[in-house]
Amino acid sequence: MIITEINQGPKAEYSLQGKVLTIGGQVSIDLQERQSDVQKVIDICLDNQLQTMREGIGAWYVATIIIPPKQRELVPSGEVDEEGNDIYIERDRELDINKVELRLWALPAGYGQNESTEQGVTE
Repeated sequence: MIITEINQGPKAEYSLQGKVLTIGGQVSIDLQERQSDVQKVIDICLDNQLQTMREGIGAWYVATIIIPPKQRELVPSGEVDEEGNDIYIERDRELDINKVELRLWALPAGYGQNESTEQGVTE
């Protein structure tokens, strides 16, 4: 996997188990399942309270996952045509995890601390 750090600062933790990528312990993406005929871009963001990570656009970018399009190959079907030539079928190749890119954005200051933050009230 290609890891790119977009800016300075602490990043979300991530782990890869087989083809499943987990970001921040909150969002898991099956990369093989999400791969399609075109490049797929998945954004992981924090919500408006900067507490919960989720897939999609939110208040603060955490990560961007770029999955390359499916690659296909021709393989012999085991059958031959009327002229004795092998008949080939098209098959999807397995996702090459080394071509997936994970772009990590810095987390907001104070993210992940157990202390609750109090917002000031203007009177």
